[in-house]
Amino acid sequence: MIKISNLKLDFPGRLTLVIDKLEIERGKVFTIIGPNGAGKSTFLNIIALFQKPDKGVIEIWGEDILNLKDKLVFRRKISFLFSRPYLLDETVYNNIALPLRLRGMRDYKAVDEMLDLFRIGHLKVNKARTLSQGEMHRVALARAFVIKPKLILLDEPFLSLDQTYKESLIDDLRGVIKLNEITALFVTQGQAEALTLADTIAVMKDGRILQQGNPQDIFTIPDSKEVADFIGVETVVEGLIVKKEDNLCFVKAGDKLLEVVSAYNEGDSVLVCIRPEDVIIAKHIDPSSARNHFKAKIIEIKPWGLEYKLNLYSGFNLVASVTKQSIRNLDLKIEDEVFAIFKATAIHLIKR
Repeated sequence: MIKISNLKLDFPGRLTLVIDKLEIERGKVFTIIGPNGAGKSTFLNIIALFQKPDKGVIEIWGEDILNLKDKLVFRRKISFLFSRPYLLDETVYNNIALPLRLRGMRDYKAVDEMLDLFRIGHLKVNKARTLSQGEMHRVALARAFVIKPKLILLDEPFLSLDQTYKESLIDDLRGVIKLNEITALFVTQGQAEALTLADTIAVMKDGRILQQGNPQDIFTIPDSKEVADFIGVETVVEGLIVKKEDNLCFVKAGDKLLEVVSAYNEGDSVLVCIRPEDVIIAKHIDPSSARNHFKAKIIEIKPWGLEYKLNLYSGFNLVASVTKQSIRNLDLKIEDEVFAIFKATAIHLIKR
C-alpha cells in the first residue's frame, strides 16, 4: 500500500528526518510513537503533501506521490485529522457533510452512517460550539471518515481528552477503521493509545525510526536503551552473563545474580530490562516463588497513574508498580524491607 525509501528532510540546527525504508500494509493501522520533537508530525505532513522533503520516494497505490502532476486527486482520497477538531460554527450535520460538499457530492447518506457509527446521531442539529470537547472529537472523526478515505492520517487526535472518554473513542475508531478496511497512519506520544489501535508500531526519535514491529514485541523486547526508556522500562541496569545452562543465563547485576531466559552467551555484556508491572512485592517469601527474589529497601513511594511506583534498592536500583490496595494491605512505607520477585522470563536483555 505505502512504500517509502530514501526519505530525507533537513531542518538545519533542529532535526533531520531520515527514513531509509518503510512499508505499510493496506487496511492496517501503523502507529509511530516517540517524544516531542521526534519528527512524527513532520512525517505526516510529508505524506499529506503539506511539506516537501529534500529527497525520497513515497509510493502510494503504485504512484510516487511526490511527483504527481495533479496532487488534488490524491488529497481527495485521504483524510487528515489534527489534534484539535477545528469545527465550523455550524450544525454537527453540516460539519460532517463538509468534505462531501467540497467534492461536489450530492449523496449525503454517508453523513447519517457516520452519525450512527460514532454515536452522535442525537447531536446532528446541535451547533458545534455547544458541544463538549469529547463530542467535538467525535464529530471531527465522523467528518474525516465520511468520504470513505483509502488512507487516514491521525496526528495525536486524542491529546486533550480525559482517559475514560479517550478509551471509548479509540474503541469506536478502531471499529470503523477495520469495518471499512482503511489504512491508517497514526502518530502519538500515548503508549496506551498505540497499544489499543496499532497493528504495527514504530518508535521514532530525532527523526529516525529506532525499532518497528508488532506492539507486543516493541513493549516487551526493546532493541535499545533508547527504546526501553521511552516505552516505560523503568529498570535498565548493566549486567554481565557469568554462566549459562541451556537457555538459562546467570547475570551479574550490581551485587546480585539474576536468572534470565535468553539466547545470549556467557561473557556477553548486557543491559537488564525489567518492566515495573513484572515486579511483585511481598513482605514474606513463598518457597514456590519465581527464580528471582531479593530483599529490597523501599526508597520512594509515589503516585503513578492509577497505581503507585515503588523505587527500591536491592543491590541495584529497581522499580515496581503496585496498586493502592497493595500499599494498604502490605502497609508499605519508605525504608521498609520487602521482597522483590520477578520471573526469569520477565527480564529482557539487550546486548551491549
